[in-house]
Amino acid sequence: MIDKIITLPTFNVSLGQAIIIVKTGLEDESIPYKTRVLAIDHVAKMETHNSVTKAELVAALRWLFAHYDFEED
Repeated sequence: MIDKIITLPTFNVSLGQAIIIVKTGLEDESIPYKTRVLAIDHVAKMETHNSVTKAELVAALRWLFAHYDFEED
């Protein structure tokens, strides 16, 4: 029997985790980029945005534009 447990990386986050990441974790280098992008996506798809301030949403947009090239060729 194998005594080691291998933890596979996952990028999935719950809505609660996504809100926390958008509010405080976008500059946290320990959180993978893909996880941060998924967190922004979760928050963007929320029915209401009462738990996230306008400033936090703007910061998330700025983070996306700072880290991705959206220009078409």
